Amino acid sequence: MKSRLVYLDNAATSFPRPPSVATAMARAMASAGNPGRGGHALALDAARMVFGARVSLAEFFKLPDPERLVFTRGATEGINIALKGLLQKGDTVAVSAIEHNAVARPLESLRKRGVKIVGAPLLPNGLPDHKRVPEVKMLVTVGASNVTGAIADVKRLGEACRERGVMFMVDAAQTAGSVPFDARNVDILVCAGHKGLLGPQGIGFAWFRDGIEPEPFIEGGTGSESERVSMPQLWPDRLEAGTLNTPGIAGLAAGIEYLKKVTVAAVREREIWLIRMILEALLDEPEVTVYGPRAARKRASLVTFNVKGMDPAEVADKLNRRGVAVRAGLHCAPAAHRFIGTFPEGAVRVSPGVMNTKKDIEKFIEAIRKIIGKR
Repeated sequence: MKSRLVYLDNAATSFPRPPSVATAMARAMASAGNPGRGGHALALDAARMVFGARVSLAEFFKLPDPERLVFTRGATEGINIALKGLLQKGDTVAVSAIEHNAVARPLESLRKRGVKIVGAPLLPNGLPDHKRVPEVKMLVTVGASNVTGAIADVKRLGEACRERGVMFMVDAAQTAGSVPFDARNVDILVCAGHKGLLGPQGIGFAWFRDGIEPEPFIEGGTGSESERVSMPQLWPDRLEAGTLNTPGIAGLAAGIEYLKKVTVAAVREREIWLIRMILEALLDEPEVTVYGPRAARKRASLVTFNVKGMDPAEVADKLNRRGVAVRAGLHCAPAAHRFIGTFPEGAVRVSPGVMNTKKDIEKFIEAIRKIIGKR
């Protein structure tokens, strides 16, 4: 009998998800209503569900003004809305040394249009130093690196940006739902729904503080002010053109409800426990190089490593053959790999989630030790 696959690639997407997520999506599919596009019962039910999900997310992250929370296809779309809707020729934006391509690529496009991109003064972990925030229009940082796991000090960075009048944007794809953080001084928060928030793929959100008015990224029907040829100015309609991913929103709302019950603090402690097991095992192997913080509490729920003399893709393939799913390569973050010296081959990333068990980690450790011994 084939053994169960141990899934340790939660930094890419969570699996498995709570059963309530699929149930909520199926219920939304069965109702068939299009929110904001009709006054009949099914459309109104869909609209109420979307409104409730928006409020629930705002409450979960302690964000004021739920109407300024915009549903997107994921963190990448939210990042594009923020960067391309707010930065203009002559503006300067500062970034960390370990940004994902979801930030790096739209910024490269903006650079060609006259936006200046500078590196923020950094801490040794490659993240911005809150004591040296530069005088720029916007500072952008990951909440945590998807390569090294290093966690940004969002609270202090936000306070420093507020003091200097710098717009502060956080890409929380790797921290939302699994690492508690203080968003009170964040001006723009962008999240993926399918990772720590345990929702489905194809859904996420971006939230903008009052007074920050990005230009619409996509224009079209909203179900409101249909007599106008230009986009409505009211939120969230001005940034939500086209039919929303109603089943995805329903699934994301269910993921949030699950997290409210178990609490992010409990998720964090469980993942720290699993990461500590991985770190202790890998750091004990002289043939293994581990990247990022050595303390489990100082990193998100991922560990990136290489086995000396082996290509990371080969290591990942051997793990897969032994029933353990991880990810190898550049993880869509070449800047981070340049920073830690693993470019262009990249590294192996193992990322447990809230659904993983001690036995899963033990199977990974056993497999990696066999791979090292059979080189």
